[in-house]
Amino acid sequence: MKKLTLTTISTLGIYLLSTYANSASFDCNKASTWIEKTICKSPELSKLDEAMAKKYIKDLNNAANDEDSEVYKNNAIIDQKLWLNFQRNTCKDTKCLIREYEEHIGEKTGSDWNDDLDSSDLPDKNAFGEFSKNFQILVYNVDGKRNNTFQDATNTLSINKVDNKPHISVIESILIFNNLHTCEIEGSIATWSQNHWVIYDNSQDKEVRLRLYPAPYKGKNQLLLRDVDYQFSSGRCGVRGYFDSIILERQ
Repeated sequence: MKKLTLTTISTLGIYLLSTYANSASFDCNKASTWIEKTICKSPELSKLDEAMAKKYIKDLNNAANDEDSEVYKNNAIIDQKLWLNFQRNTCKDTKCLIREYEEHIGEKTGSDWNDDLDSSDLPDKNAFGEFSKNFQILVYNVDGKRNNTFQDATNTLSINKVDNKPHISVIESILIFNNLHTCEIEGSIATWSQNHWVIYDNSQDKEVRLRLYPAPYKGKNQLLLRDVDYQFSSGRCGVRGYFDSIILERQ
């Protein structure tokens, strides 16, 4: 089953579809955060929010038709949470919100994510540094014997500052996949785009991007990797690589 990266709606209660005049998926009379108020003030964002909620409900309903329905449903819930926390809720203006919604619901993909940044748009200190995660990886055919086993592994990614260019960073990373296959990102230049870093790869037939979203999550500063349509990892690592939805913790 192809991995699905979705997740449960959080504090907005977006999973409760409603028919308010503003068309948002939550009660605008109870809007309290900047995100909620901005969505309610914008007819375009209100419609996008409603479309997002419908897509989420549809994904949950589709889980019942999958042979592993509980796994599918849990992946849908997790991915929605990640999108809300790392992508939508890290936006600081309407333009950022619109592009996150449009891509999430599939209206647009591969859109131009470059921005004319001012000082308020620049990344803070938590967007730089060392990120890592310890986990267990599946290893097979150990010592010539085709027995599956698990081994400790660590994914690492470093976001390094560039002198006098706060909107630029240099990425160094080693990511590990099943059977200890590794993929490295060495000396890749990343550009800040309001709420995330983006690495461009022009080595393939078309330009593809890997996005790195830093945000507080579960009480810690963490980093979410987004590889839309798996194009970046497949180009760098082949079928063994899978970058999308990897989460690393800032050290």
